[in-house]
Amino acid sequence: MNVGPLTFVEVKAGTTHVGDNRGGWIHASQRPRHEVRLPAFYILKSPLSTNEVAALLGLEETGQNDVHEGVDAALLQRICAVVRPLVDEGLEVRPPSLAEWVHARESGRLAPQQGALEVLADAPFSNHRGAPMDGRPREGTGHGPLMDQLACIEVHPQKTGVTATASVPMDRRLPGTVLRLVLSPTRTSPTRTVPKKADRAANLRIEVLSTLLIGVVPSFLIPVVRGFGSYALEGWANLLFGGLVAGFVTGAVWRPRRPTVAWDDGEVQSDLDRSVSQ
Repeated sequence: MNVGPLTFVEVKAGTTHVGDNRGGWIHASQRPRHEVRLPAFYILKSPLSTNEVAALLGLEETGQNDVHEGVDAALLQRICAVVRPLVDEGLEVRPPSLAEWVHARESGRLAPQQGALEVLADAPFSNHRGAPMDGRPREGTGHGPLMDQLACIEVHPQKTGVTATASVPMDRRLPGTVLRLVLSPTRTSPTRTVPKKADRAANLRIEVLSTLLIGVVPSFLIPVVRGFGSYALEGWANLLFGGLVAGFVTGAVWRPRRPTVAWDDGEVQSDLDRSVSQ
């Protein structure tokens, strides 16, 4: 689809999964992994170039077709305001949501810019609790220290396919920030979101069982296997403490994988109190 100087490619409707189900504490900000069902939408295969930005804003083209770096809220609003009248009603003009970006990449419809920070339409988030499951952008609270920031995809400068989520301030233009647009259907139905509450009882059971099996039990078995069975009785306090510490430390990098939140497990207006294990 050609819109002014821009060429959008279609991403067919489909299902993707966003987030990580690894159980270590270092992965907590990427949990829970959840199912997202998206309608068909259009996306730019590559981020906006300097010539495309100049053409949209009525500026003199530089002759170089490098990716345009440096995005702030004012630039984003100006570009969207120019493109919006050129598209059909019912289509939103904005950066992609995280789910749309992931689905487009999995579909082979976009080329990540190595080493770039791709601005998303989502508000910054500390985890995926409360994230929409239909691909619409995640809304912010409208106040707080992150109110002037947006989420972004940080693409590894060398390793193809390696990305991370972060956030960028939108009150100034930072080097390395790039902009990609989507034309996405306006969602009018009630939002289905990832449950906001984790199943704390299930999480506690996982922690207790993992600490016992990884830390406490081996701590007592090692002296017994080495022929110091008497120390397992005399020094039980030290062994117990050491086992608890070992079990606690391993929790940073490994715990059993957590369940993926299916579409039917999402919260809707009639069952906001449902929860699943994070």
